[in-house]
Amino acid sequence: MTSVINILLAGVAVFFLCTALSAASKRPTSAWNFYHFDGQTFVAGPPVGEGAFLAVRDQTVPVLLTLKETGPDAVPLPKGTGAIAGICYIQTAGGKLATGSGYLPCPRIPITISSSSGRPVATVQTDENGYFQAVLAAGVYRVGTAPQARDVTVEVAKTTLVPLRTGKRMVD
Repeated sequence: MTSVINILLAGVAVFFLCTALSAASKRPTSAWNFYHFDGQTFVAGPPVGEGAFLAVRDQTVPVLLTLKETGPDAVPLPKGTGAIAGICYIQTAGGKLATGSGYLPCPRIPITISSSSGRPVATVQTDENGYFQAVLAAGVYRVGTAPQARDVTVEVAKTTLVPLRTGKRMVD
C-alpha cells in the first residue's frame, strides 16, 4: 500500500513539474518595457495624456514613441554593445517652482559622450522632445559636459536610462 502511494505522489510531482516547465517555455523571453520622464526620473509606463516615452528591451536599440504610434520596431543591438537613452531637460518645478510640468525638454541639443579617460567617443543630438540615444561598447562613460555631466555604466545587451538636467529655471 505504501509503495502505491509513493508512486502516486511521484506521478503528481512529475505532472506539476512538466506543467510548470511548459508554461515557462511559452513565456515571452523579452517584452518591451515603457518609461516616461516625470520631471525628475524615468517612471515605468507610458505618460498619462500626451507625451513621448521610451520603449526599452534587452538586446534591442531603445525606441522613442508617442501615444499616437502603434508600437516599436525591434532593431537588435550589435554584438558586445549596450545602449543609453535619456532626456535632456531644464527643471522648472521644485522649491519655489511649485507649478507646471516640472521640466522643459531641450530640443536639438548636442550631447557629448566621453570615455572614462575623458576622450570624446560620440556626439548625439536630442530630438524635438529632448530625448537622445546612443549605442556604445560596454564600459563607463560620461554623458554631457561639466557641471551637469553624468557618469553612466553601459552593460552588454542592456539599455541604461539617463535623465540629464542642463539647468534650472529660477523664480523669486
